[in-house]
Amino acid sequence: MVICANQRYYGDQSGRYWKKTKNIQIEMDRYKPLICSRLKTVGKYTYKDRTASKKFALKATINPNLIGILFIIKIDPNQSTTSFASIADLSWYPKEHEVLFSMHAVFRLGDIEIMKENDQLYEVNLILTNETDEDLLDLTARMREEINCIEKGWFRLGSLLLTLNRFDKAEGVYNFLLKQKLNEDEKVSVYNSLAVLASSTNTSVKSNKSESKWIKYRRPLLFFLLGMVLVFIIALIVLLTKKDSCAKPTPTPPSPAEWNASDYQTNYDYYRHFDQKSDLTPADNLRMDRLSSPRFCPGDSSKIIYLRKQYHMPDLNGSSTTLHWVDMSEPIKPNTIQLTRPIWGIHDQQFYWIDKSTILFLSNRGSSKLNQIFQLNLPSDVSKVENFIEPIQITDFPLDIDNLLVNRQATRLAFSCQVYANLTIEDTATRVASEKESGSLVYKFDKLFIRHWDEYMTGLRHHPFVASIERDTHGTYKLNSTLTDVLFGIDSDSPTRPFGDAKSQWSFSASGNSFAFTRQHDEKSEVAWSTNLDIYTVDLSQSNLAADTDPKYSPTDENILVYRAQSVPGYESDQFKLQLYDGTTTKTLLDDWDQSIQVATWTSNGQSLFLELGEQANHVVYQVLDVLTSNISVIHRGSINGTSHDINPDPNDDQTFVLTYENLVQPTNIVLQKNTFSFPATKHNEMLIDRIRWSPTYEPFSFIGAQNDTVWGWHVPPINGTTGSKAPLAFLIHGGPQNSWYNTWGRGWSFQSFAAQGYAVIAINFHGSDSYGQNFTDSITGEYGSLPFDDLQLGLTAALEKYTYIDGSRAVALGASYGGYMINWIAGHPEMSQRFQALVNHDGLFDMREMAYATEELWFTEHDAGGFTQYNNPEAFEKFNPVNHVANWTQPMLIIQGGRDYRVVDTQSIGAFTALQRRGIPSRMLYFPKENHWTLNPFNSLVWYQEIFDWMKEWTQK
Repeated sequence: MVICANQRYYGDQSGRYWKKTKNIQIEMDRYKPLICSRLKTVGKYTYKDRTASKKFALKATINPNLIGILFIIKIDPNQSTTSFASIADLSWYPKEHEVLFSMHAVFRLGDIEIMKENDQLYEVNLILTNETDEDLLDLTARMREEINCIEKGWFRLGSLLLTLNRFDKAEGVYNFLLKQKLNEDEKVSVYNSLAVLASSTNTSVKSNKSESKWIKYRRPLLFFLLGMVLVFIIALIVLLTKKDSCAKPTPTPPSPAEWNASDYQTNYDYYRHFDQKSDLTPADNLRMDRLSSPRFCPGDSSKIIYLRKQYHMPDLNGSSTTLHWVDMSEPIKPNTIQLTRPIWGIHDQQFYWIDKSTILFLSNRGSSKLNQIFQLNLPSDVSKVENFIEPIQITDFPLDIDNLLVNRQATRLAFSCQVYANLTIEDTATRVASEKESGSLVYKFDKLFIRHWDEYMTGLRHHPFVASIERDTHGTYKLNSTLTDVLFGIDSDSPTRPFGDAKSQWSFSASGNSFAFTRQHDEKSEVAWSTNLDIYTVDLSQSNLAADTDPKYSPTDENILVYRAQSVPGYESDQFKLQLYDGTTTKTLLDDWDQSIQVATWTSNGQSLFLELGEQANHVVYQVLDVLTSNISVIHRGSINGTSHDINPDPNDDQTFVLTYENLVQPTNIVLQKNTFSFPATKHNEMLIDRIRWSPTYEPFSFIGAQNDTVWGWHVPPINGTTGSKAPLAFLIHGGPQNSWYNTWGRGWSFQSFAAQGYAVIAINFHGSDSYGQNFTDSITGEYGSLPFDDLQLGLTAALEKYTYIDGSRAVALGASYGGYMINWIAGHPEMSQRFQALVNHDGLFDMREMAYATEELWFTEHDAGGFTQYNNPEAFEKFNPVNHVANWTQPMLIIQGGRDYRVVDTQSIGAFTALQRRGIPSRMLYFPKENHWTLNPFNSLVWYQEIFDWMKEWTQK
């Protein structure tokens, strides 16, 4: 019988990993004559199905510093006396035929070979031993002689680790023991061992008897003991879950663990054990903490609260978002305190700092695991918090709630909930439960949308609910009025789908007595081709059929409100201008600007506004002073390069604000901006940044593009620099198309991830890109395959002439959405396609005629075709239709598609893949059934990157 197991190896950590070096064969051959224990693989990923085991081993090769090992275990049942059994009937994955070995299973290492398809993958043959094996008997005798210890359990393991000079591991064992219930003799033993450990560490006493038999056997011995512990645990779990009747139990799907202090590790703790720098991988990028939503304390602006999302280290299996507090009294020495307990699968969000000691926020911390409102009460001196503060649950609705907004007086709040238009929250929950129990699943539609972005529109709507709140005698907030569904009976959403939120689309007035919100007119099918959004409470926009959104009441004047407005109906990328309404009239602020306003934020005195907008592919910040007078002035604030977001002005100083900042070589951090000085507020990712290497430089470059216009692009050199051998090229094409490659760190389509693989990165912001003025953005209308195509050709030529270290004969073009469309368009035009060895197309448009009817937001295709429907002007859709040029396709292409992408439906990618296969062109399709237009699942993201890297390597290596 042959069984397969697998493992990933790196470093030298208690026998769990092997170092990945050129001498890996020698490293493993060194122990080949010995008996090898179960290590940490058999029983965990051990299957009779070779393919299943190999799949897990392949995951290791995503990281160039790791190797994967596929163990082939050979068993002769006539000779072996070791117990083993199939657990297919007990496993959650019965088709993979998992095998469980007893805890004393021992294996002999056989032949070790590099697998042909991947030089990071090894095949290792293991042979199950029996109790008469002479080497095994010799090893057992040697172990007994060397240990010679009367201690048991963890005490014996600690003594063994001390003997092995593994002082850090021994210290961990003894510190663990100190947390247990010990008698006095046991405590004396532990403290004595710690004293010995300290003495040994200080004097650096290390055994160097390299020729002794102990050195020969100690590493396998440690493997053996650790293997015994793990298999015992697995066997115990199986035994406890198996019923006496031997009936097949109902399996429980795996899920992230609840809070366990021993299971919690920050990326700082994980990376500080790295003894040398390694190149950035997509997994490293995912392990970075996500920092967002910085907010000043209303009574003390030296204090800030923000959100921090962490992933389980190092496997990314689970995440948690928590509230953090930082004292910026001394900006160069921030003091950070974690307020809420990190629990895998629990996420705090959308918080409001009511006063110096009270925070309201949304979280799924309750027993129902539904998002509800919680209250966090802060002590007078937060800096002395040593543990976590447990919040108080305020609401307990039977459905998730979202989009929390609290007025300035903390007398009213609003939130959204998905309900049927004419039902309450409770009645909606009852109906949803009844529908799930009915056993029937049928969708019926009388109008559009049928589906939107990544969900079917089955009747549930995001409605805003408003209620009054007050504190009880204990200082805890409660709802003290009837909950009002602002859109009750109206088949519409607010915030709007799929990306609207309360922060941008809702607002309470200065007194807190008025509530403004944005909604789309969803009641008719026109919603699919109209971009009309309106603001309600005061009807500001009956005469405007384009978008009016993001109302922001003045913090000091009940009648003043600013909002963003477009003027071209049906054009989502029209310029957003800033409107000010004073209760009677509306005027446009900064009407001569050519940039689109993205966010407007009032200062607390109601006299100025902070604006966030795109400018030359950077997200920058301006402050509009004296906004209520005729003497408006505008000042640039913060960095002119990079990406500045989520501005929160100091309530006591409108020259100071806190924000998030990042750029192409600097991951996101919370930053305090005081006049012209910037101070990082956190160090959460500091150790990761110190231990991981990426390309340290980037630069914009320009060239003369289509219509003789100046066009800009980005250049990021490979991680090893621009000297030495020539580098292959990753030529990236952005989606939108009315978008830009911005100066931002990024996780999807990360420039740094490609540079870390040794590629030079060139990314062109062609005609149609935003942030270069509205005329430049508008120029792509009716020119999908002309002006951008010309820019890409000219940009590639300019880049190869400017950056001579790039090997133009080893170039790969990659794009998503419109970028994927352009990949298909390039494929049909040999003058451009022949400049690339291969192509990568993610969710790309293939047939513009089908796209006109299969996508959900029709305004995209109709406006970009020149303002036509397909049935009124078929030629407008055929003029730049990639499907018409398939006969010219020759270059290898990787196609990637999300199954829940209803913007660019999967038949677009299936059609392109069919064309490639029918023409006999090397091609591959990667299909993610549960992803939408983006790849959001972290594990899918890792696969996404690795498949792309493998494809690029296959066609660019010489």
